[in-house]
Amino acid sequence: MSSQTLNRSGMWSRRHPAREIQRLTGAEKVLDIGCGPGRNLIFPISVGLDIDIRAVTRARVKAHVVLGDAHNLPFRNKIFDRSLLWSVLNYLEDPNQAYDEAVRVSNQDPVYSLVNYAKNARWIITEKEGDPQ
Repeated sequence: MSSQTLNRSGMWSRRHPAREIQRLTGAEKVLDIGCGPGRNLIFPISVGLDIDIRAVTRARVKAHVVLGDAHNLPFRNKIFDRSLLWSVLNYLEDPNQAYDEAVRVSNQDPVYSLVNYAKNARWIITEKEGDPQ
């Protein structure tokens, strides 16, 4: 699989990003990668994935949630309308690999946000050729 580098199509500074995504895209079957306690599990068919068992336990009251790793998603190709990578990429060892996985399981490009709290980030996000500046 060729690496898909992250582009600038992510949504920024949204108070309730899942509601905006639902309104703008009409997506019904959505995977929330790194779902935490399940704040964005509001879609008609929501599936959450997190590597933290405590987060999975909390989110299970809202939707179907799977314990797993964002770098190797346990889902078939193109099974979801959309994937969310909301405030999770900054915690991953290889955010581009997780993004590739989100692309693999989604019919539309993933929606993501980037947050970097560190002065010296351990990775660099590159733009795809042809991305708007």
